[in-house]
Amino acid sequence: MWNMLENYVDSLNPSSLARYIEKTKLIDGADPYRIMKDQWSTDDKDLPDITYPDIVNYLVTTESSYTLEDLKDYRSLQSYNYFVSGWVSDVMHCTINDRSIIIAKVQRSLNVKAAPFLPWIITESNGVIRATHCNCITGLGETCSHVGAILFTVEAVVKVRQMASVVDESAYWLMSHNVQKIEFSKVQDINFESTETLKRKKNQNVTISPFPTVKSSNKVKVLEVAPPTEQEMAKFFRELHESNAKSAILSLIPEYCHFYGPCYLNGPLPKLLCDLYDENWTKMSKYELFDYCEKIMLSFAVTAEQADAIEKETRDHDSSKQWLIFRTGLITDSKLRTVYSDDIGQPSIYLLKSICYPKKVKPKQTNCDCNHLKLAHALYTETMKSQHQDFVIYKCGLIINPSWPFLTALPDYLTSCRCCGEGTLQLKCLCCNKPDELIDPPAVDNCFIKTENGQILLRQDHPIYYQIQAQVNISRKAYADIVVITSQFTHVERNQSNTRFWEIIIKKVIDYFRYIILPELTSKFYTRSNSKLAITDDQNKDFTGEEALLS
Repeated sequence: MWNMLENYVDSLNPSSLARYIEKTKLIDGADPYRIMKDQWSTDDKDLPDITYPDIVNYLVTTESSYTLEDLKDYRSLQSYNYFVSGWVSDVMHCTINDRSIIIAKVQRSLNVKAAPFLPWIITESNGVIRATHCNCITGLGETCSHVGAILFTVEAVVKVRQMASVVDESAYWLMSHNVQKIEFSKVQDINFESTETLKRKKNQNVTISPFPTVKSSNKVKVLEVAPPTEQEMAKFFRELHESNAKSAILSLIPEYCHFYGPCYLNGPLPKLLCDLYDENWTKMSKYELFDYCEKIMLSFAVTAEQADAIEKETRDHDSSKQWLIFRTGLITDSKLRTVYSDDIGQPSIYLLKSICYPKKVKPKQTNCDCNHLKLAHALYTETMKSQHQDFVIYKCGLIINPSWPFLTALPDYLTSCRCCGEGTLQLKCLCCNKPDELIDPPAVDNCFIKTENGQILLRQDHPIYYQIQAQVNISRKAYADIVVITSQFTHVERNQSNTRFWEIIIKKVIDYFRYIILPELTSKFYTRSNSKLAITDDQNKDFTGEEALLS
């Protein structure tokens, strides 16, 4: 917890920073987020005597330094819910200039997996609250629910402390338990009581009274119901299924779960590579595993009908749930150069994980919102329509060729016209979009080459050229157009299949899939902690003999 926000002050804007410094002057300019570990105490007995009136006076009637009006933060008075729910933890305090600084972790309400907020408060020894702050956005306005949660927590500790002194025994068991992790629970084990009810019960527990507590005799009688028999449950599930209602419980019942399988399992689609993993294969020796992967390689196939189904299923890849599922284990056109350059004897784990365990790319990391690409698409379409007969351009999904089912291409668009036939289109912007981290940065100076007659062409050893060749060969189209936008010019080039180039590339890619990807998919061979990365010498072939062709 210590020094978690030691650079927090540097991130504040000038007005917020000025107010932050003004508040810390109460404790001789010390920053609560930078106070050393040995200065904090967790002893509840030394906490200041904060009472409910102190909390109300501060949250409601304290003058705001921004508006010079009362804070009137009635909403933070409801932050008692954070306390009774156990979302306040690690309460610590220290004393500077005869004033107490209290800091604690408060769980976030919208993202429980994220780091908790760290609000702090400054009080006098008598409990009067002088200043508060929280690293949430609302906390910049002097108060927030997280600050209120700490105040109510300390107030409850004070009540329990006083109660313990009266009865001469510890009563700290009455406090709410800190919630470290939110787990799944059965409905019967969840407390659905409202915050108001929990608050009333908590106050009854910690309120000191000279009179004996009168317990209500009007208890709700709970009827004891015998659990259903297996026959009764079977009848219930059968009737539920026959009602044609999509009930979630039936997806967990073996007799009915197959009705709830993903839609891509019901169509003419191939076996998914992400389903190859079997823990039994982790017990195999390296040679046994490679022999097993060789058998998978020989039997792995995708028909033309299945390839068409995958392409249609993944056209809306930004919203398609099957997008990552079908990509898993396949070498994409954008990674072709990196795969070809990788050392099969010592493969890149980063590259391997990106292929076997792909993640959804955030919109900011893609080219979707680039204005240059939108303009290039519009100009390309307009030019082609004016120069070609019946020109059509449309989006496409993952393209798989039955000849190489371990490869996939994803051009930005497919095109067709009566004069040239069908082709692909790839748009690249080198001005404002971040290139793929797995490929070399496609800088302008190494992206193109000028021929003897002054013609500018893509370099054949550049990742973009690999990508274009993958698209034209995998899709089996007549051509592949590429539009590259730089800060100096826009380059448009049409490529046909470079047969010799492709034959050299495909040899290395086949072995990479056989010796690297399949062992990882079946047994996590390369990412296991006890994995031995190197393969045998006879399998570690030299694939660089013909690389001179690519320069």
